[in-house]
Amino acid sequence: MKMHARNLLPCLAVIMITCLFFTACAEKQLEELIEQQEEGQTETTSEPVQPEETVAVPLPGLPDDVAGYTQWLKLNAEPIPPVPGGDPHNGDKNVYVNKTREDIAPNGEQQFPYPDGSIVVKEAYRPGKDFVGLIAIMRKKAGVDPDHNDWEFIEYVRNAADAEFRVIAEGGICSGCHARVEDIDYVFTELE
Repeated sequence: MKMHARNLLPCLAVIMITCLFFTACAEKQLEELIEQQEEGQTETTSEPVQPEETVAVPLPGLPDDVAGYTQWLKLNAEPIPPVPGGDPHNGDKNVYVNKTREDIAPNGEQQFPYPDGSIVVKEAYRPGKDFVGLIAIMRKKAGVDPDHNDWEFIEYVRNAADAEFRVIAEGGICSGCHARVEDIDYVFTELE
């Protein structure tokens, strides 16, 4: 079958219009895809990439069970300033516990005593320093010290941001002071 140029023209026009239509549709889909990617709304059929799990590492010289303590429940809303006239944990302090708000304040009000397995960490930034220079830890372990509601006490200090913490006090020195707040389970800072 022989085609003449005048018969070929309508066919070419249909082909060109069809190509333009598909090109316009593809461009619109591409623009929508780019917008979705920029907004983080793309759906993929492959497995999502999981962020690498970060493992909390304790500050140098501290035990592993307090690694990542700053991610725990913070008891105080604002840093606690030094106590005028003497403060064994001198500096601006924050206090954390390894329990949830629901664990220690199930009805919105803090309950005492703390549950077994509780760990309370107090950090202090010494006056004029920009690093944590003191860590005081209380661990609640059934049977460890019934006279002090089964709390175990230990305190660490360091003099430089890159130095290791070292133990400076533990046991009776700490529990003797904390006995003043026996009615709130030996922990000076209550949940705010």
